[in-house]
Amino acid sequence: MSRRTAPVRAFLIAGVSAAALTAAAQPAMAQAAADETFEIEELVVTAEKREQSLQDVPVAVSAFTSERRDVAGITGIQDFVNFTPGMNYSGTDRVSLRGAGRNTFYIGNDPGVASYSDGFYSASSSELFKTALFIERTEILRGPQGTLYGRNAIGGAINQVSKRPSKQFGGEIRAGYGNYDRTKLEGVVSLPVADNLRFKVGASQDHQRDGFIKNIGGANEGAKIKRTYFEFQVETEPTEKLDIFVRYNRSSWDDTLGVGDRLANLTTPYDTTRVFGLIGSLQVNPQFGYATPNPGVTDPYVQNTNTDGYGQLRGNHVLTTTVTYDLGFADLKYIGGFQQYNYQTGGDNDGTSRTAGIPGILAGQLYFPTQTTDFNEHKRYYSNEINLTSNGDGPLRWILGVYQYEEEYRQRIQLGNPNQAALANPLTLAGTPAAPNPLRNYADNQATLESKAYAVFGQATYAFNDQLALTAGLRYTKDKKSGTEFQRLIIQSPAIAGGAFAFDVSSDMDPATPGVQNFRALKDSWDAVTGVLNLDWTPDTDTLVYAKYSRGYKSGGFLLGTLAPDPQADEEQVDAFELGLKKTIGGRFQINGAAFYNDYKDLQLNLSQLNAAGTAAANNFVNVEAEAYGLELEAIWKPIDNLDLSASYGYLHTEITKGCCFYDPADPGALDPNATPSGGFVVSNGTRLVFQTLEGSRIYQSPKHKFAGNANYTFEFDPGSLILSATFTWTDETYYQPFKSAANKVKGYDVTDFRALWNDADDRFTIIGYVKNAFDQKGFTSNGSTTPTAIFDVPGSGSAPNIAQTRTAITRGLIQPRTYGVELQYRF
Repeated sequence: MSRRTAPVRAFLIAGVSAAALTAAAQPAMAQAAADETFEIEELVVTAEKREQSLQDVPVAVSAFTSERRDVAGITGIQDFVNFTPGMNYSGTDRVSLRGAGRNTFYIGNDPGVASYSDGFYSASSSELFKTALFIERTEILRGPQGTLYGRNAIGGAINQVSKRPSKQFGGEIRAGYGNYDRTKLEGVVSLPVADNLRFKVGASQDHQRDGFIKNIGGANEGAKIKRTYFEFQVETEPTEKLDIFVRYNRSSWDDTLGVGDRLANLTTPYDTTRVFGLIGSLQVNPQFGYATPNPGVTDPYVQNTNTDGYGQLRGNHVLTTTVTYDLGFADLKYIGGFQQYNYQTGGDNDGTSRTAGIPGILAGQLYFPTQTTDFNEHKRYYSNEINLTSNGDGPLRWILGVYQYEEEYRQRIQLGNPNQAALANPLTLAGTPAAPNPLRNYADNQATLESKAYAVFGQATYAFNDQLALTAGLRYTKDKKSGTEFQRLIIQSPAIAGGAFAFDVSSDMDPATPGVQNFRALKDSWDAVTGVLNLDWTPDTDTLVYAKYSRGYKSGGFLLGTLAPDPQADEEQVDAFELGLKKTIGGRFQINGAAFYNDYKDLQLNLSQLNAAGTAAANNFVNVEAEAYGLELEAIWKPIDNLDLSASYGYLHTEITKGCCFYDPADPGALDPNATPSGGFVVSNGTRLVFQTLEGSRIYQSPKHKFAGNANYTFEFDPGSLILSATFTWTDETYYQPFKSAANKVKGYDVTDFRALWNDADDRFTIIGYVKNAFDQKGFTSNGSTTPTAIFDVPGSGSAPNIAQTRTAITRGLIQPRTYGVELQYRF
């Protein structure tokens, strides 16, 4: 299927309204109900921290059981995104829902979507990559969840519920092999030792020896995978009223890409004509005069680098505990957890395989073009929650709780040139020796953070009768953050002393004190009252209609590590209005829909601008106003016993309504036809940086349209059953920076998957054959971890204002190419 026809087909399917679907399906369902007894299986979720049928909870929830994941081929975070309306995941390991997310990797600020593992808040994306063998159910709650989930759930929340130990001895082993020489082996076993005590042990290893991104430059291939996982669980009921569940797991990743399946590659031609960049550059352009073309232009899955890439997750330990005591009138529950990890990623930063020195640029010495990058973070945090949840069948249901969270975080980002000797002993701008620089970094950003959060919350639902109920909830949250940051910048430019020496040009944060004070401390606190008010109507047992208002909150914070001119942003808030419908017809057709409007106040943005000294790019933390509205539909139809059809569609309109004035690094001269100049300009190195208003821009990472559909049919035989499954997903064009230039936009793409599953009659084993991205479509998921930057191919002639950009250097995040393989599952 071509990319031109994919959106058309998706619209033809998704354009059917809920009313039309209901009208078409109802007669067929009514007739079938008279002849058959099969129906859609009820799905129980814990979206409101108590067990409820998915169709009875007045929350927009996309839920994925382990069984559905196996049939549809939902194996990673991108698959969850494809099937969830309003959800997006970028190639920089960032999740967003309905336009709320986070567009920076610097510490001091929070995500917009909260992730929970068995009720414990996890700030690591590694928890989202557990396979269906370990996860019973994944619930994705769309829209602000500021009452029950709190500060980081302004866009929504993701709940992962583990498969717990069985009361019967047994287990499962899974083994798989696929192209790119990928092997996977995993297993679990449940060990009951008494009626009220049982254990579970599980482990997995995923090893892909050939990378998704081929390398012609001598370094390792991009996107090799080697990941191990181990978990231990214990569940016990010491008394009839007391339940205890404890889970410990650890994981280790040794990839050649960043954690979070981050594939990325430079997809534009090398910048070969300019010796030194004009905006915030610190080093000679390592691509100057390079005769080898960039292979990523013709094939984004090929690169040319000579420094090995790596993405390592070490010391990732997670411990969670849930203790529930039945008081009769209510359940008293404790949820606590601790996690720590060290994540390090890096590799080539010049984009080439050059090693020989470049003559004729620097006075009296060669310039060596090998540039490297290293990102290193250490994080540890723990939280405690105690809640009291009502029992009973009366008209009033309620939950009360208190919450505490504490975090310690260290981060260091280094850009270096190990072969450039002058960097080791830089000078001050006055010509005197500066502090030694033995690592030969030209940029060294370091930051620490301590965060504390406290909250109290309560929510109650009162049923006036069998049809009408009102829910109200409030939460008070207090956040405290303190951090430090240090940055050292070393420049070696032909324009300064002919490039014979390197100079320390770090920003001085306290000019009144002798010397360069290239560090500072930041500290602040924020608080907010969030809540929900919901009226739901159930005219019959198969229909739920709800109208909801909710307020969400994300803590204010900092961008630590760059000494930015604007390092701090206020707290972010959203007022959200939602109308929802959940309808089941004849037990075989189910449609859930939600229409929403979100009014964002002080939406947080990370924007790359010049630093305070004007010597390099910095990442300012700013607030803007924005809005989002949309429609989300999810449908399941079981027209006959063996056929299951499911589809989802999301329409999302986002717009920044107030925000000025900033220059676009991809289009600093505001030359793009869609640019919106406002606020004048400045001149840096003879280059005009034209400020623009963000008004009218889309919120980053928010595709306007998304569609996903799956069809599977089961053939029954005496020896067993065969399931054939096909999935089609399509994602519209997406902007990954809040500017209107085309360089910040990626095109829409579609993906088609096929699966075949054979199950024996005794359900002891399953054999799966699969192909994902069957037609090997190429799709971009982001702008990588770097902002697109303008290229000035040749020096301007005449006066300085003649210097103008000619194109843009862009790194793109990539979807996975076509993969295929087999998997064997054996249960005992």
